[in-house]
Formats: sequence, structure tokens, C-alpha cells
Amino acid sequence: MGKASRDKRDIYYRKAKEEGWRARSAFKLLQIDEAFNIFQGVKRVVDSHCPSSHDSDFLCLASLSTYRQLYLPAKSSAESKEGDVPLIVAIDLQPMSPIEGVIQVQGDITNARTAQLVIRHFDGSKADLVVCDGAPDVTGLHDMDEFVQSQLILAGLTIVTHVLREGGKFIAKIFRGKDTSLLYSQLKLFFPTVTFAKPKSSRNSSI
Repeated sequence: MGKASRDKRDIYYRKAKEEGWRARSAFKLLQIDEAFNIFQGVKRVVDSHCPSSHDSDFLCLASLSTYRQLYLPAKSSAESKEGDVPLIVAIDLQPMSPIEGVIQVQGDITNARTAQLVIRHFDGSKADLVVCDGAPDVTGLHDMDEFVQSQLILAGLTIVTHVLREGGKFIAKIFRGKDTSLLYSQLKLFFPTVTFAKPKSSRNSSI
């Protein structure tokens, strides 16, 4: 990792601590929302983590805590009441530390029973937003890491196709590389619009 990347990481790390965020990844969500308005009208959220994601507990809690703090009634749809916050369900294979206001489901996102549990928590409705921020342990061999990450995203689509409403939003972490165009084509089978974006708070070494 180069000095510029370390400096950027440290800046956002310190800023997260100063502003009371659970992790520096908060700024990624802030910047994605600023660019794409991902929280607009969202009432039901699923934070899912792919099989083999060892960082899932940390990432899940960071993103969910951030989401609850960022959500403003002004961003919600017209029929939302003052003070409304979205219903959030977190899914992970491993036990998760509790977080206020978040329903936790321990299960495999590729299992239909897990999807049924999520929908049950939404009283039969489907999610407006699904976030998949899991990642595998990197090997340092970028082509291999990119391939494994793309397979995790495709595994994540298993839960997405069951719990995301038509017109809903799906956000996932990717590793860009020579097969990114293939992943784009695969995602286009499920979504009319697919956009790749790199938040400013990402490391310079991230591609």
C-alpha cells in the first residue's frame, strides 16, 4: 500500500472516530448516497453477507449502524411519518454482535429458508434495498481475488432474487479487473441499470 493510500485511509479513520461513526466505511455509504440517492423512500433493508466472508460481522455492524444514523425522514417517501426509520434485517453465517433496532438472522444466504425468514420479518413484504459488503480473504493475486469476489456477488444474488422487490436497489463490493465486463453482463440480467462506482473514501490501491 502506497503512502497516499495510507494517508487517505488514516484521514477517514480519524474522521470516523471524531464524528462518532462505527467505522470508516460510513463515508463510503455517505458518498454513494450522495451520488445515487440510495436511501430515498427506503423502508426495508437487508444487509447480507456471502458465504466465506470472514469480515462480515464487522462490516455488517458498520454499515447498519451508519445506515440508521444517516437515514432522515426527509429522505423517505411522502407517506412516511416523522421519525420513521427503516426496518433492517442482517444476515450472516456467523453470530453477530447485537445492534439496536436491527433484526439478526443467522443463516446461509443461498438457502431458501433464510429468504423466507427475512420476508417473514418484513410481514410478507420485500426489501427496498439489499447491501452485500462481504469480501473474501485476499491472496494478493488480483485475478484470483477478483474471480472469488465475483462469485460471492453472484451467490449474493440468490438472496436478492428472493427478497428484493421489483425496482429495488442492490449494492455490492466488487474487485475490478479483466472480468468486470462479464460480471456487468451477468448483473444486467437482473437489473435494468448497473453502475460501478468508487467512493472517494476508498483506498487509492482499490480498483
